[in-house]
Amino acid sequence: MAAPQEYKHSVSELNILVVDDYPIIRYGIRALLETRSGWKICSEAATGQAAVQQVKRWKPQVVVLDLGLPDIHGLEVIPKIIEIHPPVRILALTDHEPLEIACQALASGARGLVTKSDGLDAVIRGVQALARGKSFHSPEARAFIKEGAVGRTDAGSGDALAALTSREFQILKILAEGKTNKQVGAALDVSVRTVEAHRASLMRKLGLHSLSDLIYFAIRKRIVRI
Repeated sequence: MAAPQEYKHSVSELNILVVDDYPIIRYGIRALLETRSGWKICSEAATGQAAVQQVKRWKPQVVVLDLGLPDIHGLEVIPKIIEIHPPVRILALTDHEPLEIACQALASGARGLVTKSDGLDAVIRGVQALARGKSFHSPEARAFIKEGAVGRTDAGSGDALAALTSREFQILKILAEGKTNKQVGAALDVSVRTVEAHRASLMRKLGLHSLSDLIYFAIRKRIVRI
């Protein structure tokens, strides 16, 4: 897979795919987003399989993706979509998902997170941010993640953080932003194997065991902003 192309698409010209298994939610999102001049819903999907097929066909700039799909969980859909169309930006919608799932969505490559209780205006703001090449977390999503990160004290330590090399710290920060090993390598101009070695070392030093642990740690230590 080629290294993802970083782009900031014109916010006034945007093709968007909406993925949710509830027709009324899809209709509401579509009706709201299409009030914006130049924004077009190129397609809709009710399942993960259909979403993958629609991305292949339409190559949207932004995908608004419900994580709780009936056939394939959103966590599995996210990397499939990115593999098919690397420049895509994914705004994940979550509704009573465990905190672990929300953080895994970011680790899998979603660039934004909105809870369904935020309201549709948060979806507009999320799509705007992603189209400009930025990340987006709604106020409720930020509070949700921070609350879990602050309450989770079983992974990582501040003393261990001081033991990281400058390169390990760089990789920690980029990984916590949801980038893959390949994307980290491209950003730092090093091989994937080098990234993997540094990642294994920093995880060992910090006592972390998964990308979700890493994201919790980075948020708690304010290494990344959400």
